[in-house]
Amino acid sequence: MLNSLVKRTPVALALLSAFAAGAQAATTPGPAPWLVQIGETNAILSAANWGKGVIIGTVDTGIVASNPVFASGQVSTQLSGCAAVSFRCTSGALDDNGHGTAVASIAAANKTTTGTYSYSGYTVAAGSYIGVAPNANIVAEKALSSAGSGTSTDVVNGINRAVAAGSAIINLSLTFMPTADIVAAVNAAAAKGVFIVWAGGNSSQALLNNANSLGFTQAAISHLILAGALDTTAAKNASYTNTPGTGSFVSTSGTQATYASRWITAPGTNILAPGIMYGSGAMALWSGTSMAAPVVSGSLALLESAWPILKTNGTAANLLLATATDLGAKGVDTSYGTGLVNLGTAFQPYGALTVTQANGKTVALTSLTGSLITGGALGSLASVQAKLANYTALDGYQRNFTVNLSGLIQSRPTAASVNPLPSNPNTGVAVMKLNDGGQIATWQAPALSPADRLGVFANNDGSPVPNVGFVAFTNAAGSTLAMGYGIASKYAFSRALYEDANLSYLGSELGVSNLSDLAQGGYHMAYGTRLDSGVRAALSLTRTPTEFYAGNPAWGQVTGPTSAMNLNLGVTYKFADRWTGGITLGQLSETYGLLGSSYAPNSALDLGTNRTTSYGLSLAYAFDADRSLLMEAGFAFTRGGSGSGLLTETTNIQSRSYGATYLAKRIFGDEDRLTISVKQPLRVTAGQAGVATTSIDQFGVAHYGTEMTSLVPTGRQVDVKLAYDTPIARNQSVILQVIGRKDVNNIAGARDGQLGMIWSARF
Repeated sequence: MLNSLVKRTPVALALLSAFAAGAQAATTPGPAPWLVQIGETNAILSAANWGKGVIIGTVDTGIVASNPVFASGQVSTQLSGCAAVSFRCTSGALDDNGHGTAVASIAAANKTTTGTYSYSGYTVAAGSYIGVAPNANIVAEKALSSAGSGTSTDVVNGINRAVAAGSAIINLSLTFMPTADIVAAVNAAAAKGVFIVWAGGNSSQALLNNANSLGFTQAAISHLILAGALDTTAAKNASYTNTPGTGSFVSTSGTQATYASRWITAPGTNILAPGIMYGSGAMALWSGTSMAAPVVSGSLALLESAWPILKTNGTAANLLLATATDLGAKGVDTSYGTGLVNLGTAFQPYGALTVTQANGKTVALTSLTGSLITGGALGSLASVQAKLANYTALDGYQRNFTVNLSGLIQSRPTAASVNPLPSNPNTGVAVMKLNDGGQIATWQAPALSPADRLGVFANNDGSPVPNVGFVAFTNAAGSTLAMGYGIASKYAFSRALYEDANLSYLGSELGVSNLSDLAQGGYHMAYGTRLDSGVRAALSLTRTPTEFYAGNPAWGQVTGPTSAMNLNLGVTYKFADRWTGGITLGQLSETYGLLGSSYAPNSALDLGTNRTTSYGLSLAYAFDADRSLLMEAGFAFTRGGSGSGLLTETTNIQSRSYGATYLAKRIFGDEDRLTISVKQPLRVTAGQAGVATTSIDQFGVAHYGTEMTSLVPTGRQVDVKLAYDTPIARNQSVILQVIGRKDVNNIAGARDGQLGMIWSARF
């Protein structure tokens, strides 16, 4: 039985670098117009590495490997050869017809044209790419004679040789004849993962007159595409092209797939390709489904080069069919099949993009919302954000796409951690002395909104918020009991730990080893007492209310309920007349939080419950009754934890803090006061987080693992504060305050400052 080409007569073109009279101006070099019709762009070519690494096999009239459109070595002369059985090849795979060379050029011509052509609505500028996959390799099996004919045995041998040569795609621009031997060869090729692209024919009729094809395996059908041809520049069938009709493939398992479901259309009229019959460097215009088929083959090569998983899973053909631009009747139809090849759509994610978390759960990107708010000791988590910024997600065809998930981490707004002076007009703690020598100290915040009142914490459930403040009672024996709500226990603990009023104030101003500010918002209490002469001990407990949230709706975040508790124990010893030393031990337990950063429960960045042990050393020196200096250093150790989302774990984390505060009273008057402080708030100095990663092997298969990344922030926050307050009349006072912060929230380069004055008067 003879197999023949499905070509139409080519039209010769001389190699000219100028237009014929009346031709349009040259367009910008790039993909040729028929490639633009299928959505090919330089960006797509680059993303697909120009088809590199994919072998396209052509079973045709052979090839002229030395033709200028091919790069040196692009056509394998060693693997290409004569597959003919019914006739004798004069020189291996050498093309003595022209059809095979043209087909190979349309699929994968490497070199651009040297001339500019304008014809039939197309303008091919000098320098345009005319092959779909310019870096793909070509294996040519000559199975058809110089007259363009051969037997099914020739074709079968050509298919088998192309498979053996490593072809990923085999182009059959010849009559669709599903004879038993050809079907068997296609089945064998598909079993090895090879895709077959078959020209649909040029008889202007339904394929096989709507007769079914038998004997194909299900795998072969999923690896098979039939190609119809479009008219020049128009999204309509060429007059000569066959159509899929109503026939079907009936697989060996009895299932049916209509020809239309495996049919795609591509430009096939007046395609520029070598015309070797007109000269060694001549170009010609070729028309037919023979030209549409290599457009499809080259498209598959680009997809496979970009995503090897499409070959591994045998889904490249299905993807190309699924992403075609619908033509004719809506959906798959008997005239256009699935529609026009659309590389623009094929190179976009198909279906939902998903990521795989540490627990093995696959989550759609659309389900990942902002889930971690960071700041303070961890800075902006810059290293983690860098990993998330180039994260691998998979689409419905298991193709890897790079997505930016860094937005899942947000830093707290700077303004949320430092209130401007005009909004914080209280002048300090009010102290009442009792007749027996005891004291009562009270402080209450002005009526502010919950967000302003609590800084980075906000009550979002609409319930009333109790007044923010505290009260402390000290008896004549020196024991102190303090309780409060809505703020950290720093002042209460300092007052309980230090009997000296100056040190109590300095301790609350510094408090670098006290982590109670990471558990503020709820009730707190503190108690301190004398143990011996010069020795005091104190403890404090601070806990967030469970109804408080770590996010703020104004940021576009509500991350969910958070709970934290901080317990502090401390001992001070006055070992000389002017010197006092102290040691503190703290325990911070955070649910859905890590050193002040917070996250939604069961979110992509959930690191569960974390426990931190803190140690503090303090040394105070009293110059005299009015001048004191307090120095502190804090060390914190957070035990490694585990996560089930995109963050898999944390190692043990070390953090440090230090600072010094100086207080001077009665400088210019009996009641003025100057405070100068320098401190580095808590900052992570060692520790790593595991980020769940997806790597793609040479076959495109995804493998999941963990990549450790540093938690040390990019900056080192240093705060400098100078405050001076003095009475200016009997019922009036002035407060001057200067604050400067470097690397705010431990983010390198973030700076802010405040300069303010408050005048207050009582009437």
